[in-house]
Amino acid sequence: MRKEPQIFTSLQHQGTPIDLETLEDLESQTVQETILRPLISALLKEGVEFRELDSPLVYRRASNVKRLAYCDSSVTEPPSYRDAYFKEYQEMERYGVSGRRLKKPRKGQIIPGVSNVCIIGFLDYHRDYSKTDGGTAWYIDYMKTRGDSSGQGVASRLVDEFFVRIAKSGDTVHFGKMMRKEIGHLKDKMAKKYPDMIVIGATNY
Repeated sequence: MRKEPQIFTSLQHQGTPIDLETLEDLESQTVQETILRPLISALLKEGVEFRELDSPLVYRRASNVKRLAYCDSSVTEPPSYRDAYFKEYQEMERYGVSGRRLKKPRKGQIIPGVSNVCIIGFLDYHRDYSKTDGGTAWYIDYMKTRGDSSGQGVASRLVDEFFVRIAKSGDTVHFGKMMRKEIGHLKDKMAKKYPDMIVIGATNY
């Protein structure tokens, strides 16, 4: 005779067999834990990729700035509002060369957006050739996450990928002028994770 499985909620109930409905619920939860969650996680990652590009932005400190972009193929529409560096926009100049305010604003430069709407985050960087004493020096010029994708860990994934794909053992990685505590935390995390590298940054928050 088949012995019913038992669930022990207390010493007084050790002899009470579990009912079939409860057993099915437990089995269902087990299926979710062991099969469904990994499957859902895999599906979510399926439409995500990192792309290596040239940065369309102009930086004073370097002209050979590269970009590591985070692309989520499920994103098919540009931001619904002006999101700097993700959606192209026209700057307006309100002051002349002398510093005087213009009577009528005039069109300035066009600030480029991203090359594809799927890009919801990017990390711009360049190689610092001024450092010659062993290893390669990398400088992170700028990092940004699209406004409607903030809080999803995009910046953290970009930094992780940068250290896996670009920076190598013995290299120096400079996070530049860190304007937010979150970036400082990322810098500290990577310095701890990669003790074989020099990971630094200037605190400006």
